[in-house]
Amino acid sequence: MIGFSVMGHAGCGEYGEDLVCAGVSAIVQTAILGISDVLHLKADISIKEGDTVCILNREVRESDLQNAEIVFKTMNAGLESIASAYPKTLKFRSKEV
Repeated sequence: MIGFSVMGHAGCGEYGEDLVCAGVSAIVQTAILGISDVLHLKADISIKEGDTVCILNREVRESDLQNAEIVFKTMNAGLESIASAYPKTLKFRSKEV
């Protein structure tokens, strides 16, 4: 995986009180911090209302890419857990490109 995107809103509660949205946001933002602040990897990051994208720079070394994979897989595990608990409000897809 070289990156991810998260789009939309969960719609599981009022703005500011949506626990599903808060959980997803926390997991995604923590993954971005892991990539940028812990691993110090260069990535194109865009965070807008309802849409977040994080794509690693293609020049990332193989060893750094392996570490980034751990961050991404951890994020995926968290999102899959929320999706299984709230299947009507969160659709989770993972694809390789």
